[in-house]
Amino acid sequence: MYEVIHFFTDLQDNKYPYNIGDKFPHDGLTVSKERLKELSESNNKQHKPLIKLVEEEIPFTNNDIESEERRYTKSEINHMNTTELQSLAAQIGIENAFRKTSGELKKILIEYFGL
Repeated sequence: MYEVIHFFTDLQDNKYPYNIGDKFPHDGLTVSKERLKELSESNNKQHKPLIKLVEEEIPFTNNDIESEERRYTKSEINHMNTTELQSLAAQIGIENAFRKTSGELKKILIEYFGL
């Protein structure tokens, strides 16, 4: 998830206004990796980062991890979307889970669960 760190209007989304602290992109909008990179660096019209990556903290207990380990198969992991993979990886304590690709996460999770 990305968070807005400087006010801007998104010229690629009908001048949709983003205030500091807003989630980017807003619900219902999908943006490319290139667009995320443009807005999180200085290569944009304001010449400064406008958004930053924020990892969502998911509360869990050791019992949650144990139940997750028993619940997933290699096939289930391979059929998860990126958001599901990131969430599961974060739950089990994989660092920077929200910065990894789905392929990287699948490999890590399959190895973690011994599948």
